[in-house]
Amino acid sequence: MQQATTTGASVPEQAQPFFGWKNVGILFGVYFLSLGIVYYGFNVIFPEMVKAEGWSRGDASWAQTLRGLLVGFAAPLVAVTINRFGARRTMAVGLSLLSLGCLLLATVTNALWQWTLIWGVVMAAGFAFGGVLPIQTTITHWFDAKRATALGLVMSAAGIGGFIAQPLYTWVIEYFGSWQSSWYIATGFALAGTVLVLALVNKPEDLNQHPDGEDHSDPASAQWRPPPKTYKTLDDWRLAEAIRTPALWFIIVLFLAQVMPLYLMMVHGVLHLTDLAFSRMEAASVLSFMVAGSAFARFPVGWLGDRIEPRRIVIVLNLFSVAGLGLLWKAPELGWLLIAAPMFGLAYGGAVVLLPTMIANYYGKASFATINGFIFPVQIVFAAAVPVVAGYLADTQGNYDMSFMAMIAFVGASTLCALGAAPPRKKFEAGSVH
Repeated sequence: MQQATTTGASVPEQAQPFFGWKNVGILFGVYFLSLGIVYYGFNVIFPEMVKAEGWSRGDASWAQTLRGLLVGFAAPLVAVTINRFGARRTMAVGLSLLSLGCLLLATVTNALWQWTLIWGVVMAAGFAFGGVLPIQTTITHWFDAKRATALGLVMSAAGIGGFIAQPLYTWVIEYFGSWQSSWYIATGFALAGTVLVLALVNKPEDLNQHPDGEDHSDPASAQWRPPPKTYKTLDDWRLAEAIRTPALWFIIVLFLAQVMPLYLMMVHGVLHLTDLAFSRMEAASVLSFMVAGSAFARFPVGWLGDRIEPRRIVIVLNLFSVAGLGLLWKAPELGWLLIAAPMFGLAYGGAVVLLPTMIANYYGKASFATINGFIFPVQIVFAAAVPVVAGYLADTQGNYDMSFMAMIAFVGASTLCALGAAPPRKKFEAGSVH
């Protein structure tokens, strides 16, 4: 008997080894090339654009706010596209738009309205359809018992790419003497990711395989499988059911506690540090260490998340975030900054893995894309305001003090949500395991 694959080939049933880990490698490469290096390159390219073009920080930050809003509000459409056409086609379209956006930034952008339109709209569509939601959905379909571990591996790629991007783009700008040169480099990375994603396989059923490479419906195999170490529902929740549970809203607040400070550092981190008399390369190095901390935390935190309830780990991560943000704000000296940056990065990177894992564990993999499609717009309404508000505060007050104080207070308070985000239970839940 022959089984058709999503790539068009036919293979005998069970003829192939488990493809899930190959998918992890493909998604790692895509996330590294197209999203890690392209998106995190924004940290160092944006300040150069602001200075070279003489733009107001607040006005120029509208592009990032618009990008965030459109990525969030596009999430329900992305979820529908994934469910109908699969993650591979969805990502191929998104990454093609990302490549086009980078090329336009390199070639035709010389006015603020062009920057706002391209980064805020074209690149937003690329990040939405080629980014986190289809990547996380694919991993959720392919893994149950090792879900957080696999997510941690893939999500670490963005951090590693960002670690490379900070000094790379700083060197490119200094060597060629223009910020446009960096967007040419970014175009090449985005195109490479577009080609790589074509090898992706959407679901294990497409190859007649099973999550984790195990047939969970086989009674014989169930006799030797150990019970899961963390809560995982066996039911799939409808969105209407999920939004009536406090746990979902607690998770949304926890997302905000990670995304809002990240937006502050992504858009204004270099400007904040150069305002405090650190050099451009020193500032880029600090953000590079931040992204490196995020990268190297994701796999071990994901591994822990398959063994310890993720919400308990999130409590610890929030404490790291508060301490890291405090040091990044006061910036006493470079040595302390190089400690604070990976500390904050560890907190953000760990949460990026654990919070999606909690959604899949609590509400089921079949509902993952739909529920995430609801969460993204809700959280982005608040998170997307951070760059613009921080930019205008810096324009009027000459510093980022109020922005950092607000972020530190919010992250600290959100720890209560981690304490309260216990697994939801259906009134007559037929099958859930601990």
